[in-house]
Amino acid sequence: MKTISVYAYDIATSFDLGKLRPEVAAWGKSLTGRSPLILELAGEQFVVVFEYGSVVCFNLTEPECRAWLERLKVFATRANRREFTDSFTLYVGGGRRSLASTKELTVKQLWQDVVLLVATVLSRSVGLEYYEDLIDRNLAKLEEIIEKLRRQGTFTARRRELVMQAGLALSIHHELAYNLQLLDEPDVVWERGAEMQNLYEHLAAQFSITKRSQALERKLEIIARSSEFIIERLQERTANLLEWAIILLFVIDLVLIFLLSK
Repeated sequence: MKTISVYAYDIATSFDLGKLRPEVAAWGKSLTGRSPLILELAGEQFVVVFEYGSVVCFNLTEPECRAWLERLKVFATRANRREFTDSFTLYVGGGRRSLASTKELTVKQLWQDVVLLVATVLSRSVGLEYYEDLIDRNLAKLEEIIEKLRRQGTFTARRRELVMQAGLALSIHHELAYNLQLLDEPDVVWERGAEMQNLYEHLAAQFSITKRSQALERKLEIIARSSEFIIERLQERTANLLEWAIILLFVIDLVLIFLLSK
């Protein structure tokens, strides 16, 4: 039985696969069409590059994976503030039972569809880590404003920043649904039937893809609702200031009329 280490990284907003694809002919054999790009190297080694900024390496050491990341960063758009990583173990052959809590899987053979399926789930997992970090940082900013509102009955916040918070929540929601397609089964599951279906369900359960995506959705809803609530309070405060300004101008006008009439 072979033991194959799998490392996944989320390092950028996206990869330009159109520019990358002509280069890979000198590096190895490209196995797929548009996305993701699966590069087959010697000795059952694979590097899988996803358009949404993730890279998954099979049967490479971690230093070798790092070397590939440096090579691929040339084709990346907007590097992440932090790099997010995950790892997995594949056992190729028979005689070992995979446990759902150990981030490992036993397969009969390592072939293209297995590589694609495992890489897709791991890329989604590290992509989720990126969004989990981003959302938690934005929630922390909102918590400061809300806590001050609770304690003092007022807050200091710029309307533009709050609008950006609400816009960010909408943008993340779109990216999760469109780019990562978290709750969609990969095409290879539909094409290959029951065996791939079982592998996918097993992997998705190990990395808690559904539970984590649902938790993100709840946090996004909190960000959107909280931002909208605070924006409404800001608008009310602005409206009150305008009302007082109009009253003040009216009073000044009356005083001037009174003084000029003498």
